[in-house]
Amino acid sequence: MHILYFTRPEFISFRQMCKELSKAKHQDYRNFLCITGTKVPSHAALSRFRALLSISDDTINELSKPFLSQAVKMEGFLNLMITALDSRPIFAAVGGFKKECTCKTPEKCTCPPRFSDNDAKVGRQRIKVNQNKYFIGYRKNTVICGSSQGPMPLGSVVVHAKTSDSNMLLPCLERMKELDLHLPHMAADMAYIGGQDKIEALKKYRTAVFTEVKKDMIRPEVCDELGRILCSEGHLAGYDGFDAETMTVEYVGDATHCNSCLRWGTCDRRFEFSFEENPQFFGPIAQGSKLAEAFITFRKQVELNFALEANLLDRVLHHKKLTVRGQKRVDTYLRLTDLSRLILGMIHHAKENFVPKGRNQELRRLAEQAIYDRKTILIQAA
Repeated sequence: MHILYFTRPEFISFRQMCKELSKAKHQDYRNFLCITGTKVPSHAALSRFRALLSISDDTINELSKPFLSQAVKMEGFLNLMITALDSRPIFAAVGGFKKECTCKTPEKCTCPPRFSDNDAKVGRQRIKVNQNKYFIGYRKNTVICGSSQGPMPLGSVVVHAKTSDSNMLLPCLERMKELDLHLPHMAADMAYIGGQDKIEALKKYRTAVFTEVKKDMIRPEVCDELGRILCSEGHLAGYDGFDAETMTVEYVGDATHCNSCLRWGTCDRRFEFSFEENPQFFGPIAQGSKLAEAFITFRKQVELNFALEANLLDRVLHHKKLTVRGQKRVDTYLRLTDLSRLILGMIHHAKENFVPKGRNQELRRLAEQAIYDRKTILIQAA
């Protein structure tokens, strides 16, 4: 019922949806809910649903694993070779703050404000047109992969709004490990550029994290403005592999330049760099390579995933605030939302690739024919 409520724009409230489902014209919705007849659960089911949002992470993981395993095995659906990590603000269901001052000097009060959602904090967001740079709520860090249905969320970690993204790379990879998912490559923006976390991600989780090089970054002398490796004569070197045991990356000189180089015969044409010294430039994914370009392109598409999430919530509630309070409940709710999107994506992919064309029209025709035959029999019997 809650998937129906949060995905259908004609239902403006849970109570109104329960009344509408009892009408004859919504038989298809009752079939979706596996309800026989016109009797539907009351609006009190929403209260029971909110009470269940305090379930443990282990329960959600066990609920998610079968669907994720099925999605990975579905041919042509998910592409786990290229994934991305990003965050977006989550607006809490709060109004104005309540000041609870306990100090004796109100004119110099430093007591933090309290909201109707006790776990909500004031955080910063990207400045956009007609939008405040501050918001009240949480921050959702989501691991996203490509799919035939667009960017698809695999898992999320929800923290309060003041938590920096630089501290969320390893917790998100730990969440993927709990879901039995191994991601060989991951793209992240500048917020996740922490070098030590990249080293830990590669050693512990076997995940290479890629971050695009910006022109205003401080680069090693052997790198150009795009982060590509240059030889001592200023020619581009080719990527030759990464040694996971020694944590070193190797480059070789380009034969088209080396054959006419002044250092020919004195240069061994091989360059080795330590990943642990500078993870941003000397990583398993070479800057400027085709794989790096694919990551940059996918990073731009990842923002579409967050726009889809906001539109699904906006279309029903006419604002971006959640309907639940408390960090644990918000985390559970958003993880179930990601799981619902994954299931819907699997259904659409199956319809496009595995279900015979015209199947739905044929089933509808057979159902109409059965109703007509039944009416004919009743008329003849009368």
